[in-house]
Amino acid sequence: METALHPAPDATSRIRHAHELPIYMVQEPVYEPYRSAEVPRYEAGDRAARQVLSAAFAPEVIQSVMESPLLATAQVTAAQIQDGLWTPRKDSLAALIEAVPRKGGEVPRILDEYCVRHAENRLQAAPMALRDFILLWFAAAFIRVDGRTLDLCGSTSCLMMAVDYVSARDDAGGGGHAAYAAAASEGLACLAGESVTQALRDTVLVDAVIRARDITTTATSRITDLNGFVDAAGGPVTPQEYMRARWWDAAMVPYHRLPMSAPGYRHTTDELGTFTPADHCGAIKRALDCAIRYNEIVDIVPDCANGESFNEVLLALASEGAHAVYGYGDALARVTDDVLRCDCGASGHEEAAELAMGDCLFYLLTTRYQMRGQLQSLSAAGGEIQRAYAQRPPGTRLQAVASTTLQPGNLLHSDAWKPLWKPAEAAHRMPARWAAHLARRAARRSLPGDTAARDRDRCETIITSLLVDCDNAPNQSLPTLAKRWGDVFDTVLTAAAADHAPSRQHLGTLRELIERIWLHCVVNDDDGTPHPAQRADEQLAMDTTQALFATYELPPTEGLAVRRAFTGVATSAVELSGLNPYSRMTDGISRILLDTTHTERGQTGDSDR
Repeated sequence: METALHPAPDATSRIRHAHELPIYMVQEPVYEPYRSAEVPRYEAGDRAARQVLSAAFAPEVIQSVMESPLLATAQVTAAQIQDGLWTPRKDSLAALIEAVPRKGGEVPRILDEYCVRHAENRLQAAPMALRDFILLWFAAAFIRVDGRTLDLCGSTSCLMMAVDYVSARDDAGGGGHAAYAAAASEGLACLAGESVTQALRDTVLVDAVIRARDITTTATSRITDLNGFVDAAGGPVTPQEYMRARWWDAAMVPYHRLPMSAPGYRHTTDELGTFTPADHCGAIKRALDCAIRYNEIVDIVPDCANGESFNEVLLALASEGAHAVYGYGDALARVTDDVLRCDCGASGHEEAAELAMGDCLFYLLTTRYQMRGQLQSLSAAGGEIQRAYAQRPPGTRLQAVASTTLQPGNLLHSDAWKPLWKPAEAAHRMPARWAAHLARRAARRSLPGDTAARDRDRCETIITSLLVDCDNAPNQSLPTLAKRWGDVFDTVLTAAAADHAPSRQHLGTLRELIERIWLHCVVNDDDGTPHPAQRADEQLAMDTTQALFATYELPPTEGLAVRRAFTGVATSAVELSGLNPYSRMTDGISRILLDTTHTERGQTGDSDR
């Protein structure tokens, strides 16, 4: 693998003669998202991809991972979830699984849209869809990186999906390992540096962890005395043990290492792109973990359907019951706002919040996770499911998100899986203060830290008025608020001094996207399940990727302000309006399981406590 990662000296000429940099380009990329007819292939990139995948499947690597604490954590986690959730709540979960669309097969659904946008044919479009899947995340989250470098980092990262997706129950339908290698080829050929080499070593380990996890999950399903197995293994998994293993299972180490090694983040990382302030500031660590936690939420029901047991929400439900995740979505929203107001003195608070906001948008929009489709199906399921996943009624929407506070720490649960969030004291829950409080949080998300007080106050005033209406408007009137979220975006850009001639071609598109996100993902404004031919989810994800990536052509300072305004306003509409889709997902399953528990107690003659 080492040989494959370093082409012969005469193979290419370096563009940036900066050997001390942890990541740099050795040649210019040629792929342009949604403009190119195909992904380019490089001999050096193809060779490196083969070597990485070969190493990941090597028996000695798999065996080493199988014997590691990471896999011990994975196996005990699987046993806890099977014993504490899947077995006793089988009927309730089956009804949810039946209600939602099946996860997987998203690539074939999007190929026709690629052909409309310059792809030569469906076969050529598949690697493009895989590569651009990661680009949506990176463009929304790592907003301080050069656009070309960012796209190449996403290309390289496709190797981490190869082992996780191919032949899995939720296979994306993008093809075999060769398709993922094709998507990764240009990134592997054009990027070099110590961080790139380390990220590929990380990728080998991640892929081996995924392979080994699947083996242990199958083995766990055959254990008859699950409780005895957990006790013999040393007891239940703690949140810290879980998160450490999940970081490798979810490939968070290499995913973050590549873009965080770029110049825009060097002030917050070590020589290999590790976000070191997270070791010292709990608020930063919580924000960094948002990439995992938004993923957990959108995969609550699909993971149950596919027997995937590495999910913090499911583990909390299995360990401590429904109360352990009620409010989880509102707590996650608070994580972003708390890191922005943390004054511990460490560097990286703004950057960590930007990552969390990008995570929020990625898991909401990308078609793999079908967040909108899941909620629409659950809200139309009838009976207790429909009631559990319904929007909060007018006049009550802002209270939960405005009153949620986090206890100190770097996790969201105690060692006993008790929630580390709670409502604020009654004095701070006066309705008149909710909107103003959330408006301050929204402005902080959207504006640069050095924004003048008068400009910040003007933004907060406009947002406060809008949030009051979000709280009180009847459901049928919520779509009319879309234009006002667009107005908030315009106001924020004016305050951020980002409304300049070079950026105006992008601003109208971004404003329209915020309005579409509100209509399509937050208030779900349609008259039933869209016809598949409409491809509404796919178009929104692709349009957002394309529009965000185009802002990287702007001057760096102005482009950063535009992207921060977009992610700040969009995530405020999603998380701070009282209509948070993530909260509906976590609170919905909590209500379902609480109703089941109460019913079972009534049937056995037990009284509720």
